[in-house]
Amino acid sequence: MTRIILKQQENNKNKNNSNNIIINNNTKAFTLIELLVVIAIIGILTALAVVSLQNLRRSARDAKRVADVKQLQIALELYYQDNNTYPATLNPGESLSSNSITYMEQIPYPPTNLDGDCSTTSYIYSTSNDNSYYTINFCISNNVGSFPAGNIAASPRGLGTWSCGEILLDDRDNQTYATMQYGEQCWFVENLNVGTMINGSNTSTNENTDIEKYCYDDNESNCDIYGGLYQWSEAMNYNESDTQGICPDGWHIPTSDDWNEFILYIKSNPNYVCNGITNNIGKALASTFGWSKYIDDICDVSNDQPNNNSSGFNALTTGARNIQTTYFVNRGWGAYFWSSSFNPNLVYYYSLVCTQPHFFSNANANRSYGYSIRCLKDL
Repeated sequence: MTRIILKQQENNKNKNNSNNIIINNNTKAFTLIELLVVIAIIGILTALAVVSLQNLRRSARDAKRVADVKQLQIALELYYQDNNTYPATLNPGESLSSNSITYMEQIPYPPTNLDGDCSTTSYIYSTSNDNSYYTINFCISNNVGSFPAGNIAASPRGLGTWSCGEILLDDRDNQTYATMQYGEQCWFVENLNVGTMINGSNTSTNENTDIEKYCYDDNESNCDIYGGLYQWSEAMNYNESDTQGICPDGWHIPTSDDWNEFILYIKSNPNYVCNGITNNIGKALASTFGWSKYIDDICDVSNDQPNNNSSGFNALTTGARNIQTTYFVNRGWGAYFWSSSFNPNLVYYYSLVCTQPHFFSNANANRSYGYSIRCLKDL
């Protein structure tokens, strides 16, 4: 009896094993579509991981750029305290030192990757001609703390995007220009002085790549004080449709509309109006020295000159280059500024004269005259 039971158990076991085999044979494998889906998911996760890693690396490079420049600024200020000037150049990999004092062991190299919308990886260091001012321009692709993505400017005033009211360093020749905000407009409050001097008897030409300027009485030191005088076509860089002319990138020669907007802003401020008469804004715009004293009215530009220039515009009595045999006229008498507007052959310009309280709009300038230029920031 026992043997029968064992046999039965053995038969049952064999039957169960047989059933197990059948069950295993019925198990389904992955289909091709399922495999493709899995591969796609793995690919997506991998791509996300790579993108995340790239973003982290890019953020790290941006943070390094900002940290590098902050360290450079500290070293530059220490250098300035001891030398009363900033170094003329900064070379990555070299030390910043003077008179056996080392202010920075090694000037940093910028990260070599070109990130985001940045067009350069460099730290572009520039100084004014007397080395009393500097800028370091660089670019970050992401926001870093309070610094927005884009071009960043470091200067003795701090680190961040350039803002109106700061000095502008023209990297074409390392000249600096004071700027000021008037309403929605940002203006140079110094006359442009870029280019190579030519004699007043010569006519500017487009036969070379040089910007040509006149200096009153053919004396280059006058350009250093009063800025250059430019024929209109030269000022426009021989392209009447491009208002940038010979202004730095991001700036332009103001149109008549630009000038008129400026004038309306000045007239709207009672602090800039003489004796409460709306048009009497000349003294608020004129510099505090140099005007010949032909006084007919207390609001004339030449009267009480130390109280001129309440607006900060600082229009100097530059005079002009004309096409007569004397070539230079009206120093002490007037200030003359080009616009980029013309209609059709007459060019608009704006002027102050010592015997008047007004700022004049004129539309009859000869293009061969030499007038001053004030650049206006692009909106």
